[in-house]
Amino acid sequence: MKKYIGTKQVEAEPMNMGKAYENGFLQAGRVPGKTEQDKPGYHVKYADGYESWSPAEPFEEAYKLADTALDRMLIEGEELTVKLEKLQAFASTEKFEGLDEATKAMLVAQAKIMAEYQCVLNQRYTKMESGNGGFGCLPFSIAIVLLAKGFAIRRTGWNGKGLFVIKQVPAHIDSNIIPKMQSLPQSAKDLILKGKGFIDYTSQCLIYNENTGRADSWVPSISDVFAEDWEIVQ
Repeated sequence: MKKYIGTKQVEAEPMNMGKAYENGFLQAGRVPGKTEQDKPGYHVKYADGYESWSPAEPFEEAYKLADTALDRMLIEGEELTVKLEKLQAFASTEKFEGLDEATKAMLVAQAKIMAEYQCVLNQRYTKMESGNGGFGCLPFSIAIVLLAKGFAIRRTGWNGKGLFVIKQVPAHIDSNIIPKMQSLPQSAKDLILKGKGFIDYTSQCLIYNENTGRADSWVPSISDVFAEDWEIVQ
């Protein structure tokens, strides 16, 4: 026999055994005794319309409340936590050490990605539940994705306040615009116009100072790459 995992969605409401009997939700011929009248359970309705009654303990073990987006996010987070803890525990075993380097590296990467996913879910849950909260305490791997998608980011650990990093939007600068550009010296304009006659700005980043209005080109340092205090600027 092989193992299978199944999922199904049902509708349910709390209902004791006596009430379930009155409404005809017990199995045919099943009559609750006096001590069973108040036994907790659930009236369950399945996708095909079939209705029945289930004792509370097996029902709550098999199903989690998923009525709202918060409920579903909580379930996802709890399931992710269990899987991550199992993977982290496996990574400390002799069996893990006996794996080839590529497999070990993939499992280490998987654990890191799962932990980052868990971080995002936790912050989303907090913001959805309370209406407050930002998006921070992020590793560079998430920050660089946000930067590429147009978000402004910064590190909470930077000494200078009012700094943030942005990715310039790729742009094609035609020959009719180049003579008007203040950011280029005339010699550069002349050379560009004699050559291709246009500029294609590709991916590059700027660090901007809100206090001075100054923008400089930016390349992450090694400390930036390994930092986990990145946040978006709102």
